[in-house]
Amino acid sequence: MKTLEKVNYKGFILPVVIGAILWLLTPVRPGGLSVQAWEMFAIFVATIVGCITKPLPIGGTTLIGLIVTVLVGLAPVQNEVNPKTGAVNAGILSAFSNSASWLIAMAFIMAYGISKTGLGNRIAYWMIRRFGKRSIGIAYAITGLEIVLGALIPSNSARTGGVVWPVTESISKDYDSLPNDPSRKKIGAFLSFIAFHANVISTALFITGAAPNMVASQMAIQKGYTMSWISWFTAAIVPALIATIVIPLIIYKIFPPEIKETPDAKNWADEHLAEMGPVSKPEKIMSVVFLLAIILWALSGIFKIPQLDSTFVAFLAVGLLLITGVLTMQDALKQTGAWNILIWLSILVFMAGKLISFGFIDWFSKTIQTGLHGISWEIVLAVLVILMFYTHYFFASGTAHMTALYLPFLSVAVATGAPLALSAMLLAFTGAINASTTHYANGPASILATTGYIKQGEWWKFNFILGLVYLLIFGVIGTVWMKIIGMW
Repeated sequence: MKTLEKVNYKGFILPVVIGAILWLLTPVRPGGLSVQAWEMFAIFVATIVGCITKPLPIGGTTLIGLIVTVLVGLAPVQNEVNPKTGAVNAGILSAFSNSASWLIAMAFIMAYGISKTGLGNRIAYWMIRRFGKRSIGIAYAITGLEIVLGALIPSNSARTGGVVWPVTESISKDYDSLPNDPSRKKIGAFLSFIAFHANVISTALFITGAAPNMVASQMAIQKGYTMSWISWFTAAIVPALIATIVIPLIIYKIFPPEIKETPDAKNWADEHLAEMGPVSKPEKIMSVVFLLAIILWALSGIFKIPQLDSTFVAFLAVGLLLITGVLTMQDALKQTGAWNILIWLSILVFMAGKLISFGFIDWFSKTIQTGLHGISWEIVLAVLVILMFYTHYFFASGTAHMTALYLPFLSVAVATGAPLALSAMLLAFTGAINASTTHYANGPASILATTGYIKQGEWWKFNFILGLVYLLIFGVIGTVWMKIIGMW
């Protein structure tokens, strides 16, 4: 007998209550705001709260928010043109023409080839064989693996859960370092913590490193700043490189493994490589296509070639993988993560655009600017970065956090005189590194903090220390670096 799917109806309570309260406050809304602006704000906040309480998966939650937007008359289904002014009232169908959503959806499909061909595991074994003589060497190998995968796999959870964690777990158990056991401190706890922070660094290095990065890039466009693959990478390369060198060393000092020498790791990697055999034809094609995509992304950012639009490059790469037989159309259709993100990212960006068109964001930034009159933009931007970082303790989703705060914070920074490019990139980086807070901060945290290798108290304590290091590296050194390269 068929049954209904489970729905977390309790998860609807808080967003509905908050949305209803805000809606009922429309008659006493702040001065300078239109009715439409306040009503859109109410729906937007309810949707973000729903992304946190998760009555439905994020795609379903945002879809409900979009439906409500149409039902209350804040958006038509199709674009409508005002015959008197010529102004376009964007319809909800236009949301799904968002290029960033399609870019990351195609990148998800491309990334499936990494696991299907086995290329990701081969890269992991190569790195362990090369650097695995000591535990700190394995730590750097895992970090290097994450960085390589960061350019190839747009989901931070997929990188950790699909490739990095299985390799880390296998190495730990080969050294009899078991979860939920005193032996966890032999090497398993250390490597698990390394794997998480490697993911934080790889996420910060690439615009396609995780979904919140793409949310930031689309929000920045609303304020007139465009982030390309190469501009993000250029801004992030120095702080990310420093973090790659420094973070494993700090973890080695504050959370050291009991096993320092790991000569068996090379043999372990050699055995797995022998099992895989020679590099296969699908792996070679996969490598060439990804390399081609990265080169074209870089060229499109440097030379601004219209035909090499980042999203088109992703479509081209998927097309090549289909033509060469590395992937099938069935493979593409089965990537639910790709189609899920296409829905919710498109909807959230559309709703944020409505907040701008109705004047809410402009009102918010001017209100804050008035309250901060006389305070230098340097102090304002520093405070906003710190707030963006530490408010993540209240969020279980990087996407929800970025969607809720990035655009308002960017608007405030720019309104007080802060350079647009610097503000946009610093806040975007902060949305990546603020994962180094809690055990529920993002997908990789949820995976690695629950393996049994790291206690919750250790997670919070050591992450608090490392959070300060990230703020120093990306906030201070990153700012200086972006000044050197002329971004502001």
